[in-house]
Amino acid sequence: MESMNMKLSRVLVRHLMNWSAVTLAVTVLAACAAPSGVSDFGVAQCKQISQRAEAKINWARVPKVEIRVRDGEYSPMVTRLQQGRPYVLRIRNRDDSLRVFRAKDFFERNAVIAVGVEGVRAEHTCINAVSIPARQSAEIRVVAITDGTFEFEDNALLLPFVFFGGASGAIVIDERRETAGLN
Repeated sequence: MESMNMKLSRVLVRHLMNWSAVTLAVTVLAACAAPSGVSDFGVAQCKQISQRAEAKINWARVPKVEIRVRDGEYSPMVTRLQQGRPYVLRIRNRDDSLRVFRAKDFFERNAVIAVGVEGVRAEHTCINAVSIPARQSAEIRVVAITDGTFEFEDNALLLPFVFFGGASGAIVIDERRETAGLN
């Protein structure tokens, strides 16, 4: 009888420890999503531009690029930008559920100047994702620094592109080409 009580005690302690670990993990992950809708969990570094260069940008005159998610699909699926230029990306969630625009490489390798979700400006700009509530929009002010193709997806998980079939697309930043100056 005593042996059975010991086994039962061990099982109960093991379950209690498992639930404690789950509770801790959920708490830590919940802290990653700020009230502003941005996630900076696991961001190692991000590009920046000088304050002087930033002050010269007239955000009212830069190109506005709209990306829309509807019925779980992004449109357009491919967005093209030019290296070295500022843009305002507006991501509109037209669905009835939360969407998470996860673009870790894009956000880390280009200068994110400001991020806002429905007028609430995020405190941080070194991010990897933006959570957009149903029927709301996010606005991201960015300077395209690094040329290349950057994939994005609708993924609330911290493991990008793993076992997830959500909406996805790409942002292509075309290399800036200087003219040779020949007449």
